Amino acid sequence: MHSDNFNELIKRDKTAATDVERLAMFKLFSNDDLFQKVHALYDFKAHSIKPDSLENGEVDLSSSSLKLVKLAYNLFNGYYPADVLDTFAGLDEYNFELCIEAIRIRFNQ
Repeated sequence: MHSDNFNELIKRDKTAATDVERLAMFKLFSNDDLFQKVHALYDFKAHSIKPDSLENGEVDLSSSSLKLVKLAYNLFNGYYPADVLDTFAGLDEYNFELCIEAIRIRFNQ
């Protein structure tokens, strides 16, 4: 299911296989909650993140989803600082592994 979400995001954005920054971000956005809210987090027409949506209340996120978004934005272009302790503390096993996969994608590991 989550790989379907990931593939749909890549297809929708027409992300190149070499664009590791977007691939890592979309890996995190493949989480079911974020996939449903991606329109508030990413502008597919402009191919850019929408960080204002986190600050203006446009999108309602759980604490875990917020951690994933901040990491996604950090891996994409360094927008949010991502503290390792804050990011990984309290994540369930699935989201923890999703973060690790995104980091691997971003750094070609």
